[in-house]
Amino acid sequence: MMAFWTALPLDVLGAIAMKLEAIEDFIYFSAVCRTWNNVSTLIKHQWRPAPVPWLLLAGNTHENPGCVRKVFSLDRNKCYQLRLPETFGTRCWGSTYGWVAMVGSDFSCQLFNPLTKARISFPTLKTIVTNPWEDEQYISWFLACYLFKVTVLKVSQNDHHEFVIMVLYEDGKAAVFARHGDQSWTPVRIRESVMHARMVDVAAWNDYVFALYDDGEIWGWHVEKFHRLKLVKPRRYSPTTSVIYATYKETGADSIYLVQSSSFGLLMVLRLRYKVDLRNLVDDVSDADYVYPTHYFEVYIHDPKEKRWVKIDDLGDMALFVGGNASMSVSVAHATSLQRSCIYFTDDDYDYWEMRGKPSGRNMGVYDLKSDQVWQFYEGDDTFSEFCPPTLFIPQL
Repeated sequence: MMAFWTALPLDVLGAIAMKLEAIEDFIYFSAVCRTWNNVSTLIKHQWRPAPVPWLLLAGNTHENPGCVRKVFSLDRNKCYQLRLPETFGTRCWGSTYGWVAMVGSDFSCQLFNPLTKARISFPTLKTIVTNPWEDEQYISWFLACYLFKVTVLKVSQNDHHEFVIMVLYEDGKAAVFARHGDQSWTPVRIRESVMHARMVDVAAWNDYVFALYDDGEIWGWHVEKFHRLKLVKPRRYSPTTSVIYATYKETGADSIYLVQSSSFGLLMVLRLRYKVDLRNLVDDVSDADYVYPTHYFEVYIHDPKEKRWVKIDDLGDMALFVGGNASMSVSVAHATSLQRSCIYFTDDDYDYWEMRGKPSGRNMGVYDLKSDQVWQFYEGDDTFSEFCPPTLFIPQL
């Protein structure tokens, strides 16, 4: 029987492989025999899997000489073990394009594909370091708190595609970007209309790179600006919406995300947490032992004609992914294992890690926008880390 399958014509094998939807099935296909592996190699650049994220879990360095790190497939609801020594001792942010952005304890910055092990190097981040001593405590704080967000963007110009890394730091008050091949980081000029404006998220859409600020205002740069190594000044794309600003301040939402969606265009997501005093639940906790679980989200769609945000209560067949990774949207029509009109979130509450000395990775789950219900999509005990919580990425070969 095995001889029959290995004797199939190559074009037939290729047609079979192109019908596969899950990336796990494509990997299993390539492992059957040498012939099937050769076919998978020939067609993998044409094959497109269903874009279902994987969760890269925290790295356990204790009693783990093989540097095995687990990933959780939201499609199959199961974990896989990958040998990923490259990721240990780094802070990771997942992306839509198969890449995980990594910043190491030596301030190195790379893009890394956990499946193919491919790597793309970027300039060192030592240029934004503020502590000349760089001791272990400072490095841990730098990775966990000083780096606010690292986002991988795919930009296009004249039919040429390239990846750009945007680094937000100092609580979103400063930002730099770099392309593959750059020798240094290019500073991004934060807008000057508000003294204490914070850049909270970035997204690429329609030949522009957009930045969302914590008052709901959007500023942007044309992609051409990212091909010039000089200080980049953004232009205002949409003014502040007082309703959004009031909602953000009054509700205590401490995370805001900008999501590019093929169905809606630009979306803004507000994440609200509430404080739980564990002293009311457990006797043997300290006076400062609190948790801040997520309990509510609000979603706004950007109206490009009116230049304003409009609240929506239904995402249709879309699912959103926010938190300690690039903000993403996925159509559940192509990923039936995902829940429609839901928001999957990972832990990015770095203030809590720093102030309370608690490991990251606790604040993670799924929020149903229509029912306001929250539940866990992964309940394993391997989510905690000092500075690198689990992060979502869409795997690609």
